Amino acid sequence: MVKSCQVGCCLFFDNCRFWALALISTLTCQFSFSQSNIPVGTWQIHNSYLDSGILTGSETSIFSITGNAVFYLNVNTREVNTLTVLDGLYDQNFTTGTFAPNSKKLILSYPDGSIQLIGEREISTITPLRDNPQINQKRINSIKVKGNLALLSGAFGMAVLNVGNETFEASFTNLGKNGDALEIFDLTEDPSRYYLATANGLLIGNKSRNLNDFRNWERVAETGNSLIETETIGSQVFTIDEKGTLSLFNRETFELENIIGISKAKNLHFFGERLFFQMDNSVYSINENGSWNLYYNNEAQNIFSDYFISNSGFFLQIKGEGIVTGDGSTFSPNAPLAQIKNFLPSREGSFAIPYFQNLQGEIKLANRQILSRLFQGRWEKLVSPEEILTIAQIGFDIYFGTNTGLWKKTGNNLIGVTLPGLQDQPSVSSLHVDQNANLWIGLGNGDSKLYKLTLRGELEQVNVPGLAIPYKIISDRASNLWILQRNQSGNSSLQVFNENSGLNRMIGTVNSTGGLANANLLDIDIDYNQRVWIGTENGVAYIPNANTISNSSTVNTIVPNYLGRPLLAGVIVSQVKTAPDQTKWFGTENEGIWRFSEFGDELIEQFGRNNSPLVSNRVENLNLDPSSGELLIVQENASFSYRTSAIESYASLEELKIFPNPVRPEFNGLLSIEGLTDFAQVKVTTSAGRVVYSAEIRGGKATWNLLALQGGRVQPGVYLVWVMDESGKERVSGKFVVL
Repeated sequence: MVKSCQVGCCLFFDNCRFWALALISTLTCQFSFSQSNIPVGTWQIHNSYLDSGILTGSETSIFSITGNAVFYLNVNTREVNTLTVLDGLYDQNFTTGTFAPNSKKLILSYPDGSIQLIGEREISTITPLRDNPQINQKRINSIKVKGNLALLSGAFGMAVLNVGNETFEASFTNLGKNGDALEIFDLTEDPSRYYLATANGLLIGNKSRNLNDFRNWERVAETGNSLIETETIGSQVFTIDEKGTLSLFNRETFELENIIGISKAKNLHFFGERLFFQMDNSVYSINENGSWNLYYNNEAQNIFSDYFISNSGFFLQIKGEGIVTGDGSTFSPNAPLAQIKNFLPSREGSFAIPYFQNLQGEIKLANRQILSRLFQGRWEKLVSPEEILTIAQIGFDIYFGTNTGLWKKTGNNLIGVTLPGLQDQPSVSSLHVDQNANLWIGLGNGDSKLYKLTLRGELEQVNVPGLAIPYKIISDRASNLWILQRNQSGNSSLQVFNENSGLNRMIGTVNSTGGLANANLLDIDIDYNQRVWIGTENGVAYIPNANTISNSSTVNTIVPNYLGRPLLAGVIVSQVKTAPDQTKWFGTENEGIWRFSEFGDELIEQFGRNNSPLVSNRVENLNLDPSSGELLIVQENASFSYRTSAIESYASLEELKIFPNPVRPEFNGLLSIEGLTDFAQVKVTTSAGRVVYSAEIRGGKATWNLLALQGGRVQPGVYLVWVMDESGKERVSGKFVVL
């Protein structure tokens, strides 16, 4: 049995970053409705919740915490809900977490030392560790809750946090043998002492002594293996080392005594009044005297990374499945099956690819190599080859360029496509479908040739002198191929080629041959007016009239001017995308995402860590779905989509789709009018005929902030939409209601 929920979405981030969060009821916004009905300005997060992780919780809520995602199961309703940056989380990168029963708060820690307490109505962020300049290593490895106190162990040492008043009561650092830094992997306590698991063995601190002095800590003889877990039951202390040896601390001999018959032990947990540990695919209870008994045996033999025991039942965290109950029921959110490393649009949904290789050849790899597709609001698994570098679609056929060659998917059938004339099938680094429906295939072996798959199904080899490794191919109206490539040393260049006209030239830095101010090119795209836009390590430039280029013509790039300076000067622009309304989106290495006007001289939107859900200012890759207007964003620890205001135009005026309709009083977003042709004239009037909005539209969608031409928000009532084509003839009309 599988239960799932929709991933949370946020319409206006400034209003929802610090939303109160109810852990018992569902606060995430559902999007089971049509993708086109998602309001403009909506952010959605698309993380996978199926990696290995840890479990924590209470009798009513079970939390799953992986490296980049958190969700929880309501035990009573059996519903699952996600917790993300859209709900107010600080980041999507977690080091550990636990639930504090007394305060009913989930405690999460982040790599930079930040700590968050997530309660039923608020989220608190605790930053003293993060902000302490004297502590360089801030990672928290484990959190143990004892009453109202949270015991933190980490690379810095240990600390005691009062969960109730959110203050630190104690901290102990530099506990090495000579007062140097010593990482603490885990810790526990009894009424009189702390017990720390370290690479130097077990450290014992008497609470009555000055524990800020490293010499006041007692050290149990080292075994040669790092201790990574420790826990107490009654008066006894148990430890687990890095090899999985479970030991009991002998207070008389001051030594660790191995428990016979146990190997590869892990996950030493205290539930209720009993202590448990995991060995292989089973869970055992252990008594104070060291005797142990089987508590649970996973007959399905699914490897689980953690377990949780309560009066409500027995729960497992299983990679690829999520939270699994003792009766075999599986719970996980509606989300990608693996972390997204490349997010590509198609006519049949968005593909979440767990593999990405950038222009420099650097590889980003998810923990699980499973291709997912987002289609009509639902995520599903697709059969696919591994290590996908690029995707192209012709009709209903999907082509995958991979490190193992070219693959074709028709329906549920996946077959390899053999490229003729090659002894071994090389990696396919780029795919592009031109205006004649030819599929151009770029190889990763450095041969100076492309392959062309024609509409008739014929595979042709096309020699391209000077070609290196094509990373991206685009084409203009003259069927010229613009090829962004890199050589074996990783240096990039731009080449333009046309097999029919004989055009073949490099775009260089010298005037008349390109005039590129920066030779380190990172991305290219072409707009409706045949400008090839180029992202570089130092801003943006474009080549005008790309379709008129010849071997002898003069070519000079133009650098747009914004606020008296070259556009994004000094900024590493790694992604360039042209929207259907001809505005330009730029993804950057350290400055977030920028949207500029058609000519790059006016800033329209800018998103970064401080004003959006983005978890950092670094964008790994950026794509745009022209049919839906979704901007697809991949970062190191999270993936997002953002509903933009532009979609591709319709071939002819169709029935208008107006959303939302009716417009409710609390709505403060943008009204969307879809179904338009390019350059359509749109007017909105009152029922009495007074014009309140008028615009010429690029692309297939108009958006309106509901402010009348005369100023102020329009009054409640019925409004008519009039649409005229380029000839001025009225073709379609619609209406909507403002409540």
